[in-house]
Formats: sequence, structure tokens, C-alpha cells
Amino acid sequence: MVALMQTAEDVPIYRIQTVSALTGIPARRIRSWEDEYHLLHPSRTKGGHRLYSKQEVRLLQDIRRLVEEEGMSLLAVKPWLEAHSV
Repeated sequence: MVALMQTAEDVPIYRIQTVSALTGIPARRIRSWEDEYHLLHPSRTKGGHRLYSKQEVRLLQDIRRLVEEEGMSLLAVKPWLEAHSV
């Protein structure tokens, strides 16, 4: 069994309200991108609260840029991210 090392970038430490404040993306939209479009897979606390890593915060910023600045549809974002290993 190979143990994967977690970097500081991968540690889920931010709650959704903090992520919303950091990115300017409303919490409702972040949940939608997770639940409806499966673009995110945040960790959860025992109580069910979402926790995001620095890497996931950057991913959210990338998704926002693709949608708002590049005009990409949310349905097109997932394949684009997979193809570009973001």
C-alpha cells in the first residue's frame, strides 16, 4: 500500500463562508458547483460541514475565471479541467 503525502495545499481547513469571502463566490453558488455540476469534492467534518483546502480555493478561482471571463459553460468546465489537469 502506497501512502500519499498530503501537502499544506491539500489540507482542508476553510469553511464555506471563509472560501466565499476569499473568492467572492457566494456560498450558494459554491454548493451548486459541487452538488449539480460535481466540480468540487470538499472534505466534511463529522457534523457535515464542508472544508476546503488552499488547492480547492484556487480551483474555485479558476472555475470562476473560466465562466465569467472566458464565457465557458459550467457543463464544459469539468472536461476542460480534466484535460488541463487543473
